[in-house]
Amino acid sequence: MSWIASISFYVGVVLYSVAATLFLVDLGRVEAAPSTKGAPGVLALASVAHAAHIVGASLLTNVCPVESLQFALSASALIASWVYLALRVRLRINAMGAIVAPLGLAFMVGAQFVRAGSPTEEVPRSLLALHVTANLLGFGFFLMAGAAAAFYLLQQRRLKDKRRLGSVGRMPALDTLDTTEHRLLVAGFLLLTLGIVSGAAFATSLSAESSTQVIRAGLAYVTWLVVAGVLVMRAVAGWRGKRAAYGTLVGVGGLVLVIVLYVVSAARGAL
Repeated sequence: MSWIASISFYVGVVLYSVAATLFLVDLGRVEAAPSTKGAPGVLALASVAHAAHIVGASLLTNVCPVESLQFALSASALIASWVYLALRVRLRINAMGAIVAPLGLAFMVGAQFVRAGSPTEEVPRSLLALHVTANLLGFGFFLMAGAAAAFYLLQQRRLKDKRRLGSVGRMPALDTLDTTEHRLLVAGFLLLTLGIVSGAAFATSLSAESSTQVIRAGLAYVTWLVVAGVLVMRAVAGWRGKRAAYGTLVGVGGLVLVIVLYVVSAARGAL
């Protein structure tokens, strides 16, 4: 089993790197040049290797993926890759692979430096699995929403400056990016809400919380409020485009910071 985990890891790293390169090369081509057709396929193969690595490594260490911070971080990027692959043709967001592929590579490699292990608190396994799975899926959708928001701002800036580069023609239309960002944000918000509710259900059964845990929980609630505010303002005040994109990036940034605090806490526990 160890050789499967090792081989799939290195294959995934190589394929993610190739996919990222192909997507970036495609963005840099002039409009008359033929586009790179193989990038999404390479990304799909990378995600298969990534999934094989998570399964193999979890079986090797006898740790359930949803109960380990190491596997959870890696799986969140895998989920983002699958969401992208499922939506790219229908929503015409092929260019967003230039963000998704590097994210998959960074999270897959970065997870190797995070201590693996299961939580020590007495928490019902089914409830813990629901909590972590909801947060994982939500984080994956939020990563994609953030990518769409970043692409929206970049495309808007290029069009405003009237830059007639190949990358402008190959990037999704502003309306497409705005709609994609909103749908992904709604899906991520619902999952994050489920994660927060399920987490609150067993919060009282945990041992005394440290200051880092309190800050982390508080930041998670603030992030939830920010995203809720963006969605409400879109529905009530007609927030679209630039304002919605900035609000989305703030919410995604807050969630990333929560993950960073998780990693810091785990690193301290390993010392």
